[in-house]
Amino acid sequence: MATNHYDVAIVGGGHNGLVAGAYLARSGLRTVVLEQRELAGGLAAAVEYFPGYTASMTNSPGSIEPRIVSDLGLESRFGLRFLRPDPAVIFPFPNATAFVGWRDRNLALEEIAKFSARDAKQYYPFFDYLEEFARLLNVSIFAPPPPFAELVRNITGARAEEMFSKIMFGSVQDLLDEWFESDEVKALIASVAIVSNLAGPRSPGTVMRLLARPLSLASSPVGDLSDPRRQVMRGSTGIPVGGMGAIARAMADSFKAAGGEIRTGAAVERITTDSGAAHAVVLADGEEITARIVLSNVNPKSTFLNLVAPSDLPPDFLQQVRAMRMRGSIFKVGLALDAMPEWAAATDETSRRLFASCQFRIAPSLEYMERAFDDAKYGRPSSGPMLWGLTPSMMDSTVTPAGKHIMSINVFHAPHELAGTTWADERERYGNHCIDAMCQYVPNLRDIITDVRFWSPQDIIDEYGLYEANITHGETMPGQMFSFRPIPGWSAYRTPVRGLYLCGAGTWPGGSVTGVPGYNASHAVLADLGRGLLDRPSPIEEIAT
Repeated sequence: MATNHYDVAIVGGGHNGLVAGAYLARSGLRTVVLEQRELAGGLAAAVEYFPGYTASMTNSPGSIEPRIVSDLGLESRFGLRFLRPDPAVIFPFPNATAFVGWRDRNLALEEIAKFSARDAKQYYPFFDYLEEFARLLNVSIFAPPPPFAELVRNITGARAEEMFSKIMFGSVQDLLDEWFESDEVKALIASVAIVSNLAGPRSPGTVMRLLARPLSLASSPVGDLSDPRRQVMRGSTGIPVGGMGAIARAMADSFKAAGGEIRTGAAVERITTDSGAAHAVVLADGEEITARIVLSNVNPKSTFLNLVAPSDLPPDFLQQVRAMRMRGSIFKVGLALDAMPEWAAATDETSRRLFASCQFRIAPSLEYMERAFDDAKYGRPSSGPMLWGLTPSMMDSTVTPAGKHIMSINVFHAPHELAGTTWADERERYGNHCIDAMCQYVPNLRDIITDVRFWSPQDIIDEYGLYEANITHGETMPGQMFSFRPIPGWSAYRTPVRGLYLCGAGTWPGGSVTGVPGYNASHAVLADLGRGLLDRPSPIEEIAT
């Protein structure tokens, strides 16, 4: 029977909302997820780019946490399967060479040695160095981060202080210059460090994103060398059968199997309170859904500046929220292809097929990435764009018509606010400029394109509600990570409104398709319930009595 009364209402059906909902529903709480779009999953949801061609806005599940996949039975019960191309990634350079990211460590080192024998010896020790620092911090991604004063208490001795200074305050270029001599090796590592942030390799704090996997490894049991988290070029988790939307579907199925309910086309207009506590959410059509616990999976700025009344929040808290740095910079390209893309770096039929089947990243030098940032910080889309993408149909024929292919490309940096023009005027021009950039590395691309689709930052804002088109709900630089995420003093998923929690990428440990913010927020709710911090009758109990 339809109802307007729940124990828990979750605002936003992205993957973190589904994860949070699954854990809460499994604990016996009557839980509803409210999604404004017609399909849950957020950026990971399936998108029909063209009739019969399916992909998503997010290209890779490279960061999804094994603990969550196991807990929710995504593989064991709900049909999620991964295909693991080998190589996992190709990183091409303008002279028709490429780093080929084989899954075998020795083969990967042979690739590094093509550019520098010295760097091949330094490559894995560099990531061991980052893992050592992650262990030194003694921070779990599966718990609220400790206060900063407690974090730095672990930094004792000259070596630890030097690591802290270089990793937290330095730039990724400075650190890479210290460790490596090859421009190519520096580029393939730096591309991971600055993606999703509006920053260049010379920007202080850009090493932070390289800590994502070391922190994961320090937070949960470490597998052998085949553990995807130990393959340091992200993307090694694999390609989900059915596309990224298969992850969202498995999460939704796990949630519903636990008794949860998903309502799509349910845009939330505001979150209401009663005596300082969360009371209800009101939909755009005026419907009120009462719940004693509300989780917001949308951007913290959207939550507190648009959904919660200012009178319900302390003025200094609101001031901190307004100061959060967003600066999104993503543009999206979707291509329908009637043949296999052929990379210039491929030398025979076997390598042509292998290279077309894995992920690709185009950002050929530190200077290239810095100039991309230079353009964007002055309101210009990058003339030399960073391109991250894949052609999933090479491995998974279920996502396109027979014999056809789909290429999905995420483009950085494209600022959401342009200087002297608008995205309505620039979208088609810039989309074609990105295709031209791809053609330098895939010479046959223009000849095999049958349809194109472009999403500007403004399109992504309009369709997905992303604040300033920021896909990680805020910068993931040190100043907005650890106990500073989303703002200092409020990093434990709780908010000034009793019963209102944050569960999205704007919380620790940040963005990407990990599911961890949803996991942590749900466990914060369960902990508060266990301590009686939310003791008052639920709307369901009130009706029953």
